[in-house]
Amino acid sequence: MLQHAVRGLTAQARVQPSHVRDQPFPADLLTSMTEEAEKAIAADGYLHNGKWNAPVGDAANLFAGQVDLAAAVARASGLEVEQPHTGVYIAYLEEGQFLDFHVDEFGFGEANLILCLKHEHVPVAPTISATVFIGADGYRACDLAPGDCVVFDGAFTPHGRTPLGPGESVILISFGFRARSQAARTVAHFPPVPH
Repeated sequence: MLQHAVRGLTAQARVQPSHVRDQPFPADLLTSMTEEAEKAIAADGYLHNGKWNAPVGDAANLFAGQVDLAAAVARASGLEVEQPHTGVYIAYLEEGQFLDFHVDEFGFGEANLILCLKHEHVPVAPTISATVFIGADGYRACDLAPGDCVVFDGAFTPHGRTPLGPGESVILISFGFRARSQAARTVAHFPPVPH
């Protein structure tokens, strides 16, 4: 039953998960966002679904204004999107912290880009936390290093994060994008809710 439900979701997704490495993102802008994320999480962070969230600020807005993130999403997915309309900092800071599988609210967009800002772990750790997706063919894990990103459709791709190991911490930023073509994205086309 669950596999059938996941197949229905996968069929609706306009973007399949794609791990993107070696993007030419400006290092100074990544550093500024990382510093802003750490401060925002310490000052304004709130727990949401088991992870720390914090609002983005000037550094993230500058990054989104200077980097053509829409082109990065299009290259990874084939979907033409507008520049991001929303973003949030995400942090996992304690051993064992994880994110249960879920789908995002429809309003976050047809495409998500999660960019890793910082990922610290013990060099000899037996396991490293990863962003994980459930697809029709099983699980897919993406171990994101700083500067790496993953592009996917958060509204139709169940996703989460595996538990952090000892000494591990992760800081990410998630951007939401709207497709230039909205025609295929209506509630009437959604698959039935699994029972």
